[in-house]
Amino acid sequence: MARHAARRVALQKIYARMVGGGDCDSVLEGLPDFENIAEDQEYINQACEATLTESERFDELITKLSPQRALERIPVLDRAILHLALYELAKPDDPSSVVINEAVELAKRYGEEADSRFINGVLGKVVREKLV
Repeated sequence: MARHAARRVALQKIYARMVGGGDCDSVLEGLPDFENIAEDQEYINQACEATLTESERFDELITKLSPQRALERIPVLDRAILHLALYELAKPDDPSSVVINEAVELAKRYGEEADSRFINGVLGKVVREKLV
């Protein structure tokens, strides 16, 4: 499985947890990305665990970087994408330009046009200010 597809699965799991509070494997079963996760299962598990553990810190960072928009007014999908990207930016082996591009692509695929611009802006600030 390509890392891009693994990101989609991780994002869907993170989003489902944020919305419903539980795991979403049963919802994802049968989807092409979910059927081929064997080689990327470790990445998906680590991303989901880290975004759960760091959720409060990531939300504080998002709030700091978007003061004109209250956290509860940011769509859950955008927060899920940002949490996944912040997790990846904190890892030294993931190039920031790739992480930001992938996050923007996820926002374009699943969200509105304005969502991708918002995510690009927040993550750009994170990288410029070296916040993770």
